[in-house]
Amino acid sequence: MKFNLKQNWKKVALGGTALLAVATLAACGNSASASKSNAKANLSFWWWGSADRNTATQKQIDNFQKNNPNITVKGRPTGFGNLDQVFATQYAGGTSADVLTLLYNWVPMYGQNGGFYDLSKIKSLNLKDNYDASFLKFGQVDGKQVAVPYGQNVMVMWVNKTVYEKFGVDVSKLHTWQDYIDAAKKFPKGYYPLCSPTWNFMPTIYLQQLTGKTEFDAKGNLNWSENDIEQAVSWYYGLVKAGVMVPADNYIANVGSDPVSLANNKMELNGNYAGGVGWNAGLQADHDALAAKGDDMEIVPYPVIDNAKGANILSKPSLLLAIKKDEKNPEQAGKYLNDFLNGKKANQILGTTRGVPASKSAVKALTDNGQLTGFAKSAYEAGLNVKTMNETPFYEDGTLTQIWTQQAQAVELGKQDVKTAAKNIYTQTKAQAAKLAVQYKLTK
Repeated sequence: MKFNLKQNWKKVALGGTALLAVATLAACGNSASASKSNAKANLSFWWWGSADRNTATQKQIDNFQKNNPNITVKGRPTGFGNLDQVFATQYAGGTSADVLTLLYNWVPMYGQNGGFYDLSKIKSLNLKDNYDASFLKFGQVDGKQVAVPYGQNVMVMWVNKTVYEKFGVDVSKLHTWQDYIDAAKKFPKGYYPLCSPTWNFMPTIYLQQLTGKTEFDAKGNLNWSENDIEQAVSWYYGLVKAGVMVPADNYIANVGSDPVSLANNKMELNGNYAGGVGWNAGLQADHDALAAKGDDMEIVPYPVIDNAKGANILSKPSLLLAIKKDEKNPEQAGKYLNDFLNGKKANQILGTTRGVPASKSAVKALTDNGQLTGFAKSAYEAGLNVKTMNETPFYEDGTLTQIWTQQAQAVELGKQDVKTAAKNIYTQTKAQAAKLAVQYKLTK
């Protein structure tokens, strides 16, 4: 075969031209994407939280706007109460913010059929370099990345060490539930060793330790029997009678019926509620409020019941972030979200007001700046050093939470017995879970 220099040179030239064209188009594409993310836009960001979280988030927004003068971000913070109703109303009415904070259960509930923007289409958002692929799956629906999990949330137990020691209790010796029952005997009237703002947290852990199973299986079926639930209600009521837990009437009178943060509540600040359980990502505000008055808040080991099948502590992704489905400025919204999740200065401003983030860039920024220390580090490590169980997305469904709360409070207030409460919890939970399993497409 003869080698035709002229013809082959022509092919090389044409090939080079084609490659140059492709490279030019790619460069133009990247340039166009960068141009879009810098174009003028007015955005809004919705979140909930305590005062310290609100302040830090607004400072992060201010810093972003300083560095991105063409993009305006309006903060839309809200409180902890009625989140399901508030979000549902805004979503249905088309008044959602551009960038959204989500609860875990909202991802499958609202994320189906393009319910949130597909984040994989946004060039200004860097997820691949900052998150493990398996962790990102918590924000996926039907194979699409519709949300980003902010961090991992693990239930931990904490105490106000200052108050415990004031009443003669050595917190280093608190290991079993009997230790807390003995401690309660040293507390004066009106003071309680523990408080749980969400009533079903502790019974859930009790039953996970007892059975070795989460409340629901992967298809949304209730894993526990009526008898299991009766044991849990009886166990918790026993702690109330022993003076360990804040009783329902006291809690309702001083806090109300809704699950809320107690960080700025007088009962926690004054030491009447001297400890409790909570998600490790959300306790920094409690710590800071108590530290401001000179009290020492400390993470303690969560007790494990006799004959347990493991510590089996509650675990879930913490807050998730998403962009609304019909976003008109996706690249600019992605640029803001990327700064919030991965930005060095942004995360040094946000600190651990939402717990320790999962982003590799964010963790490095906090570590390099000496911010991942003290209580934040203790809460973070407590979640890493215990056996956990991941909950179904609808574990914190508002209706399910209310079923447990209303029935348990009825027992405490003398309106019904434990057996009746357990039966009601079992039947009502099964019915609601069946609806949610269909709604979340868990049965397919």
